[in-house]
Amino acid sequence: MINLEHQKKELLEEIHRLGYESLRYSIFSDDNPREWETVIEFDFSKNVYLVYATMDRASYNRKLEFTSFIEAKRKFIEKLELDVQINRYYVENDMPINYISPLWAKTDD
Repeated sequence: MINLEHQKKELLEEIHRLGYESLRYSIFSDDNPREWETVIEFDFSKNVYLVYATMDRASYNRKLEFTSFIEAKRKFIEKLELDVQINRYYVENDMPINYISPLWAKTDD
């Protein structure tokens, strides 16, 4: 039996360990995703985990399907890491960022 509360706790612990609390993410939420949010859901009709990232609230990248929580967790964390890398690149190259986070905030050296 799937224990989404336990899996959510595991994901939140990993997010905390990585220092990613300021990122936008949604974990097994019934609410509609926000802009620039990394999402993990469970589809009970297909018995699969869905991992995807939103752009604006109405559009998203392809939803990836996983039968294993371990694989879904890995992809979810990978997408969060990619958000950090991309936005750091944007900051370094004076490009518009997706949203504000201290993980890529420009600092005066």
